[in-house]
Amino acid sequence: MGKKEILTKAEIHHFGVEIVHSQMQRDGFEILGVNPAMTVTPQIVARKKGQLCFVIVRTDFYPNRGSLANDQEFFYNLEHAEKNNALCYFAGVRLCNAAAADAGDEEGMSLPVKGADFYVEYEGLKIMTTLDRMQVRDGQGLMTPDEAEVKPTPRRSISETIRSAASQK
Repeated sequence: MGKKEILTKAEIHHFGVEIVHSQMQRDGFEILGVNPAMTVTPQIVARKKGQLCFVIVRTDFYPNRGSLANDQEFFYNLEHAEKNNALCYFAGVRLCNAAAADAGDEEGMSLPVKGADFYVEYEGLKIMTTLDRMQVRDGQGLMTPDEAEVKPTPRRSISETIRSAASQK
């Protein structure tokens, strides 16, 4: 049997960018630019409802999932987006060799064989931010969580909720 040709890291990354790009189009984003090069960030520049969006895509093969390398990469991308008045999103993609998965071959699931079918695990865009950058919208506009005095709502038990609903009848 001949040796199977394996996808390169760049080819795996390119495939992940294609997956995210296609999903963004289906979700109504206007795609302004796509660059699947691993050395370029962001990989996708888009707009939705007038808001500029930068999307950082990382793709890996089972059992791993695409992720940012470190905090430095996270903050670099977040600050780059902010300088351009854009929202910054992360898209982590995991690929898995479908034939191996169907056969229950755990080791083979991690083999990115060229021309093979793949299962894709992608949970959508995740907004990148930090607590000090978050804002809360109320009837007056935007403010930080401290300004809005956001407090957790006390949880009630199911029996308390039922009693409350019954007393209102």
